[in-house]
Amino acid sequence: MTDHLPENSSPAQWVEQLYSPQTRRRARQRLVAARAVEPLLECLRSTNESVVWAAVVSLGELRAAEAREPLIELLERGKLEMDVCDSLARITGTDLGTDPRQWRKSLGGDVQAPALDATDCISRAADHLGATPTGSDGSYRLKLSLPDGRTQKVAVFFGRRDTDGHELVVIYSECGPAVPKYLEAVLRKNMSMPSGAFAIRDIDGVANFVVVDTMMASSVTPGALARKIEQIASRADQVEELLTQEDRR
Repeated sequence: MTDHLPENSSPAQWVEQLYSPQTRRRARQRLVAARAVEPLLECLRSTNESVVWAAVVSLGELRAAEAREPLIELLERGKLEMDVCDSLARITGTDLGTDPRQWRKSLGGDVQAPALDATDCISRAADHLGATPTGSDGSYRLKLSLPDGRTQKVAVFFGRRDTDGHELVVIYSECGPAVPKYLEAVLRKNMSMPSGAFAIRDIDGVANFVVVDTMMASSVTPGALARKIEQIASRADQVEELLTQEDRR
C-alpha cells in the first residue's frame, strides 16, 4: 500500500487522511508544511489517539504558541504526557516536566522559540542519562551505562543538514566489524526498528556496523534527545555483543 496523497488535496482532506495508518505520515507532513495550525488544533479534540498524537507532534514542530492552552488541557487529562511535554518545550523553549500546574503558571506573554543551543542541549540530555559528554563545536560523545554492567559509546553531531537545507542532529553508535556472514541478519533488524537504522560506515579504513538516526533540529529537546541516545545505545550494544562477545564500544 502507499501513503501517496493527491497533490491538489486540501488541509481538510489531509486531516481525514490522519485517520488512516497508510496515509497518516504524509498527511501530517503536508499539514506541517502548510502551517495548518487551525485544523491541527481541531484534531486535538479527536477521540482517535493516533490523530491526537499526530496533531500534538505537528504543533510542536510548528512551535505554535496558540497550542499552549489545549496542550496543557491534554496534560491535565493525562493524555500522551511525554509527547505533549516535548511539544510544549519546543513551543516555549522551557522544559517544565509533566506537571500541568507548572505549565499553567508559565502561561502569558509572547513566546519566541529560541535557536537550538547545542552545548546546553547535550549537557541537559546527558544529565537525564547520568552521563558526561565530551567534545565541542557541535560534535559530542557520551558513554552510557547499560544493564549487566555493559557500556556503550554514542556520538551526537549538531549542525548537519539534509538535502533541503534543514538542520539535523545526527546520533550514531558503533556495533563492530561488518562481518559478511552477519550482514543479512543485521540489516533485517531494520524491519523491526521503529526509528533509526543499522548501516555500514568505514571507521579507520574498516567497514563497521553502526546504528544511526537523525532528528530535525527544530524538534529537538533535551528530553527527546536523551531518549534517542538511550535507544541507539541499547540497539548498538545488542549487536556488538552478538558480533564480538565483547564490550569495547
